[in-house]
Amino acid sequence: MSDTIDRATQLLAMTQRLVSLLEVEIEALKARRLLGTATDWDEKERLVHAWRIEVSKVKAEPNLIAGIPESLKADLRTAAKQLEEGLEVHANTLLASKTVTEGLVRSIANEIASTRSAPAAYGRSGAVNTGARREASGLAVNAKA
Repeated sequence: MSDTIDRATQLLAMTQRLVSLLEVEIEALKARRLLGTATDWDEKERLVHAWRIEVSKVKAEPNLIAGIPESLKADLRTAAKQLEEGLEVHANTLLASKTVTEGLVRSIANEIASTRSAPAAYGRSGAVNTGARREASGLAVNAKA
């Protein structure tokens, strides 16, 4: 019985720590601090790996945590729900960030292409011909700036 309680308690602690790390990362993403998302990366990676293995074991053999107190079961359910909700918020935040970033890059590329296109000139009929518009252009970004 003690082993099942220990296993459930450890699983709960891992889940709660993952939730707290995820919340910190979400706040960093919302504040547009991309370097903040790399904080505690090694710990997150180890925890996610250990958590996934432990959850797989429990799913394969439910008796590993059978007989734990109801309060511990409720805590595990709550933590799992918080993790699931946090992962959904994280995914939505990443998607929003990706959409904004791609829009900015596309806008910058279009602006560069429009300024680099050939100048307007007169054609055979005397009408102004605009230069061929290029849709893409090379762009160098100084990531350290």
